[in-house]
Amino acid sequence: MSAHAAPFRMVFALLAGLAAGAILIPGAQAQRFNKVIIDPGHGGLDGGSKWYGVTEKNLTLDLAKRIKKILDDKGIPTVLTRETDVYVELVERAEMANSSKDTLFVSVHFNAHRDRSVTGIETFYYPGSEQGRVLGSYIQSELSRRIATRNRGVKPNRLKVLEATKGTAVLVECGFISNRWEAQRSASAWFRQILAEEIAQGIMRYR
Repeated sequence: MSAHAAPFRMVFALLAGLAAGAILIPGAQAQRFNKVIIDPGHGGLDGGSKWYGVTEKNLTLDLAKRIKKILDDKGIPTVLTRETDVYVELVERAEMANSSKDTLFVSVHFNAHRDRSVTGIETFYYPGSEQGRVLGSYIQSELSRRIATRNRGVKPNRLKVLEATKGTAVLVECGFISNRWEAQRSASAWFRQILAEEIAQGIMRYR
């Protein structure tokens, strides 16, 4: 690569990152991890959002199992905070990640809004968590590669489950099921498989 080509490649990489909504600050390094906790949001009496016959708790559990299988096949130890339709307190979910060092926590949800035209995927990390921001950026950039929807970016948010998690943690909102189009495809196994593959790839990139 010539000296003249290098600046152009850097500009191209920057533009690609902007398109994906996931620019990483130079010098921000991912930390090693030995285990991943995948947290399917809601469960049991807490069904989460429900629109057009689609219930969030069912989507999150299926998605989490798909992510786990992909990571297990890659040799990455992965644990689910719930494996059936049961409710687990938020603090208990976080404690599963806090019980051992070098553990990532990834909570998966599906969003809803009173305005049914709202669409998109977004990833949250706890304010001030640089590693959470880095992990979230990797996951969000992967999700934006194959999924045609609004990229809502990576954002800080004082969500309780993220606050209670001591290590690196993110929460991924995988689409608005209050939007009929996103609800229909979220209910499809093929779409949840794509979500799982992209989230898993983001996790592996972080490693």
